[in-house]
Amino acid sequence: MPSPAYQRERRNLADALKALRAAAGLSGERLSRQVGWAQSKVSKIERGRQLPTDEDIIAWAAAVGAPQETERLLGALRRARVEYADWKDAYRRSGAAGVQADILALESESVRIAEFQPSLIPGLLQTADYAREFLHLPSWQESFGVDDDEIDRMIAARMQRQQALYEHGKHVQIVLLEGALRCRVVSAPTLAGQLDRLIAISGLSTLELGIVPFEAQVPVFPLSGFRLYDDLVIVESILGEQQLSDPDDVARYEKYLELLRDAASTGHDAAAIIRRSMPDL
Repeated sequence: MPSPAYQRERRNLADALKALRAAAGLSGERLSRQVGWAQSKVSKIERGRQLPTDEDIIAWAAAVGAPQETERLLGALRRARVEYADWKDAYRRSGAAGVQADILALESESVRIAEFQPSLIPGLLQTADYAREFLHLPSWQESFGVDDDEIDRMIAARMQRQQALYEHGKHVQIVLLEGALRCRVVSAPTLAGQLDRLIAISGLSTLELGIVPFEAQVPVFPLSGFRLYDDLVIVESILGEQQLSDPDDVARYEKYLELLRDAASTGHDAAAIIRRSMPDL
């Protein structure tokens, strides 16, 4: 299975750094001593688990005797920090179920998962019926050309992803606008079942579910949903997603999420907002 899209540029950079170290005849331990790092940092960078800073790149290139490679490596670092994944390319390369498997791999590696959605129930919380009806929307099927069998595989992968809600040590934060509880992308009975599901899982110790009610001031432009995984931000659009790992970008979206969490109701208050959406169905 191909690497998750967000890892491609990280992997390219990691491979380039590792190749330069090997060409210089340095072990990871020796390189770490030369630059004054813990050996684990070299290992994490070479495995794509940690992005180096600009200063790290400069130090690495100097230590392996390849200062002429500095600009090339810094360019690779910039690409690793911001990457755009086109949905059509992703579905063509790994298939719809493969995309879900990529997300599962990312969520499995992440200790903290956070998401904001203005108009939809996120995949981590969807019932199978909600996912099935949503994935059968004509606009969705026409855009990505998936058949019923592949949709079934997508739903199975999406349900598998939800094991994160029951995993010790995970911290899942979800913030929704109240409109997401009422948006009719699925039938009324299916949406009612989805709302029941939200109430049932809202008490999980791993899950912090926040609902921004209609009467609350929304502090952030709700133009699109976004997800945070430890040191990565993914911003969705109709055609694809932008993947950001620059620390300043991550910090900006962390601030947005915090503002939305402050505006949201949680616990019993969130459950009450969900319940008041149900009579309309």
